[in-house]
Amino acid sequence: MSKVSTVNQVKEHNIALVRDVIHSSVEFTKHSVAQATGLSIATTNSILNMLCEAGEIVAIGNVSSTIGRPAAKYAYNRDYAHICCVFPSSAGSQRYLFYSVFDLLGNSVEQNQVWLEDVTYESFEELLSSLLEKDPSIKKVSIGIPGYYDNNHIHSCTMTGLNGCDLTGKLSERFPCEFLMENNMNAIAYGLYDARREHGHAPTALVVVSFFEGSGPGSGIIIDGKIYLGKSNFAGEVVFLPYQDGNIYDLVNQGSESIVKSTAQVVSSYCAILNPETCVLTGENLSADMCGPILDRCKHFIPEQHLPELLYVSNYNQYYQNGLFRIALNNPYH
Repeated sequence: MSKVSTVNQVKEHNIALVRDVIHSSVEFTKHSVAQATGLSIATTNSILNMLCEAGEIVAIGNVSSTIGRPAAKYAYNRDYAHICCVFPSSAGSQRYLFYSVFDLLGNSVEQNQVWLEDVTYESFEELLSSLLEKDPSIKKVSIGIPGYYDNNHIHSCTMTGLNGCDLTGKLSERFPCEFLMENNMNAIAYGLYDARREHGHAPTALVVVSFFEGSGPGSGIIIDGKIYLGKSNFAGEVVFLPYQDGNIYDLVNQGSESIVKSTAQVVSSYCAILNPETCVLTGENLSADMCGPILDRCKHFIPEQHLPELLYVSNYNQYYQNGLFRIALNNPYH
């Protein structure tokens, strides 16, 4: 069984390498893809033939050549399938489902938000029914949730109407799509990692720590480009840490100084256990001017040379969307 699993993992890894190259290429040949990926011509040829047969890439002619047989040129078919990314959120006491539909190159086809009295399974079903009727090209749906899931059942979700729900299981029975689900912080972390990777600054270990308005802290972990989930998808649930000054929800209500102390405890814990290169802070209860005081408090517990680069990002929505899109496109799990 392990041998079969390993063979399949190698195959999926090779396909992901090829997709990574052709996503960023206007046009390509089998030889150019083999060079860029380091795969053999035979392996590249097999993968591209499979993708061409499925319609994911299309032949667009030949490369002119005076020597030998002309090489076939291909282009990526961005509309071979669409990916819908959807997640619940809130603004004050109001709740909504935000959605964005992407082509396979990450271009937004449509995005909007649907305001709701409460977020439930029926909210997702109604939205997706409408979207799939308009756009049958949607083949994957990537869902973000503010909570964690175990055996596909949602727990500790701030959208309490979803707790205990096997959301992806029920939606899979209703719609002919592939459904994926991820914790909001893991998706944001993966979106941030992907953005840094695109600019040539991919850290070996990256963590994101949030303090969203009306909730306790959350966190997501990326190790070697993979989302780290833990045994039961519980990794990063820093709301359950034993905070020095009491219950974390009470501490949040005590103001910015208390939030700085609590965030410093989270960052210090990560320094001692994971020793990440980069820690990104986000959420309405944090700000850029808190980074200095948080690092100063961390220095009380952790030697300075072991502290991470500490950044603050205010607009996490774009990284949330991108993370969900990349999760659907790739397989970024440890």
